[in-house]
Amino acid sequence: MAALRVGRKSLAKGYADRTGTLMKMVADLPDRPSPDEIHDLRVASRRIQVMRRLMPRNVRNSQDSKTFSLALQSVMKATSQLRDMDTLMVTLQSCRGSLAPGILVGLENQRSDSAARAKATIGTLADVQVPELDTSKLRGKELSRRFRKNVRKHSKNASSLLTQVLDNESKVVELHSLRKEAKKLRYLLELADKTPARFSSLTKWQDSLGAIHDLDVAVTYLKEVGASAGRGAILELLRARHSNYLAFVRAYRADRMQALGEAGAPTVGALAPANLSPA
Repeated sequence: MAALRVGRKSLAKGYADRTGTLMKMVADLPDRPSPDEIHDLRVASRRIQVMRRLMPRNVRNSQDSKTFSLALQSVMKATSQLRDMDTLMVTLQSCRGSLAPGILVGLENQRSDSAARAKATIGTLADVQVPELDTSKLRGKELSRRFRKNVRKHSKNASSLLTQVLDNESKVVELHSLRKEAKKLRYLLELADKTPARFSSLTKWQDSLGAIHDLDVAVTYLKEVGASAGRGAILELLRARHSNYLAFVRAYRADRMQALGEAGAPTVGALAPANLSPA
């Protein structure tokens, strides 16, 4: 862990590049942004937020900086439900033959209205001044210290969650929380002067955990819709969820030490049998 470093010049350059890219995205966004545009916007915003957390307090506490931070938070909040709707529609496409008629059409109509509302909030970011980052206020040693502290925190959180979800795939909330911790770790490690070996492991984890979350959202939605949604569709989604859970556990077994960078990573025994009941 002590070998991890982040340079002040590379952080400043990365921040300038990413904020510039984000503001261009906002300026070019159509009235009803596509799923890919919303995804890219959220990823860019999250990466900037991760970078900002490494900056010293005197940089983050300026008025321009606080205003920009609040605008980023508003964008993430405004697009959260829309992003969930986009992933829900993609997931349901995989079992559309088992769905009741009209479900996807209804979601597409809701999505169009939601996209228009989100665009109105996103547009306000265009009026916000992106604060310039004064490199003279950055100290390499302090940045690296804060960087390692954040990596340790999210590694510890992930390790704690892993002890709850390994051998028990029914832990929906914990699996979702683990996905978020893995994502934060991945975005942090992108900033290291030298990309750690664990980065590729976290990417594999995130892919499987993301698929599990998307399937959980879809199953919950169909259960809320009721029996008319199609019992067969729920079974299809649960089977796919189980397969992704097994893929995650296999990836964890293969490189658990590397992913968290800690010798105390949890172990995993025999898997509990999956519950494929749609009830």
